[in-house]
Amino acid sequence: MKKGKNAKVGIIVALLLLVVGFAAVSATLYFNGTATLKGNADEFDKNLRFVADTDEAKKATIVSSLDKEGTVSVSTDGKTLTFTTPVLDVVNETVTVNYYVENRGQYDAKFTGISCKTTADNEELLPYIVVTPSESLVGTTLAAMSGTTPTQTEEAATIEVKLNKTYSSDEEATVTITCELKADAE
Repeated sequence: MKKGKNAKVGIIVALLLLVVGFAAVSATLYFNGTATLKGNADEFDKNLRFVADTDEAKKATIVSSLDKEGTVSVSTDGKTLTFTTPVLDVVNETVTVNYYVENRGQYDAKFTGISCKTTADNEELLPYIVVTPSESLVGTTLAAMSGTTPTQTEEAATIEVKLNKTYSSDEEATVTITCELKADAE
């Protein structure tokens, strides 16, 4: 009987050792997954804008070399700056539009270029006007918004409009100026 009892005790001890041994074995679990990334071009485009007229510190202005008045305004979405020069009637008279840009988005914006073109109903008017946009922003980066405060360009960028040669007609003529300021998200 001692043999049977010893065999039973041996089996119980073996089972206990097996359970303890199994518990000591570790297991490793692996997680496999994917993350999908995509830029948000609409957010970048919506939040890079001209500083609104209501910002007294850095609003867009127009200055004439002969102390004449013109107008400048920014659209409600901040995407369009519209200006009207005073009547240019003296050769070499210039009008300078000063503007600032703000970044209200999550992306830094690197300015890559500015281009302006002139159009008129009568193309013979085009040589009378010279448009010179400043390249001061080109190559610079405007940081993304910090908290709830948009970042703004420190110095004004400009577009200069100059009467290049004598216009002898008594009728006022209009030349339309269209400029594009381009930037890439960084």
